[in-house]
Amino acid sequence: MEMQKKISFSLVFTQTCNFFRNRIIPIALVSLLVALMSSVISYYLYKPETYTQLYLSGNTTSYVSVIIIAVAISIVMKSISIATVYNLYVSDKLNPKLLLSRVLENLLKIIAFYLVMIFHLVVIVLFLFLILIILNLLLPKSLIISLIFITLIISSVLFFIFTSFFFGLLAESKQKSFSDLFSLSCQLTKMQWRPSFLMLLINIAYLMIITILSMIIDENNIIVVNIIFSFCSVFFDIFLTSFFYRLYWLVTNDANSNFPTKDDQQETNSLIV
Repeated sequence: MEMQKKISFSLVFTQTCNFFRNRIIPIALVSLLVALMSSVISYYLYKPETYTQLYLSGNTTSYVSVIIIAVAISIVMKSISIATVYNLYVSDKLNPKLLLSRVLENLLKIIAFYLVMIFHLVVIVLFLFLILIILNLLLPKSLIISLIFITLIISSVLFFIFTSFFFGLLAESKQKSFSDLFSLSCQLTKMQWRPSFLMLLINIAYLMIITILSMIIDENNIIVVNIIFSFCSVFFDIFLTSFFYRLYWLVTNDANSNFPTKDDQQETNSLIV
């Protein structure tokens, strides 16, 4: 597949913003519905007395169960975000039947993706651990700590970009095989890391703002606070998915992709070839 080598971040970001502006009502509606459901579930799972009971019981199984449920909620929310982007590229109006069918399809691929990534990460960590043992005999500890720190940063950046591209590709109307999704995500990560890195910085800024707000806001009405933060999380996640799908479309200019509307696009001379 032929790809553009360089695409400006401003082009992708502007088109993504236009996409949101033209479909703000259905996106806000989905975000609100998901926020309401996740907040109610989270309230009953993570209220203070639940943590107290877990701590006093010392039951490891209970901790694992809570973690599994939290991960499951996160996967479902991600699947809904991807399905929403797909639905709104196919049609400007929400189609509940189309949305739900896509959510179920995405769930299986997201679960498979995380299982594959866990396997690869375990192998990579073991390999790096062996290298670390060898380097520990040759290099001073301060240098080893620096190398570990740099490696973690680079790995985290690449993991974010690769994962975001994979999830963005799931919004494609013509679905590719799992191996093709992995291969294409690797290519896109390698070629388009610059605009993706800028999006990562925006994501970090968003997380910092949310963290600061969560520390200063009075949580007497914890359900309302959770709904607000959940709404912002889902809303931003849909934007993130849309950004990486839009970047993929501009890179490949795939005729089989969901073609963006004219209102979402900017002049093609904004491309940097």
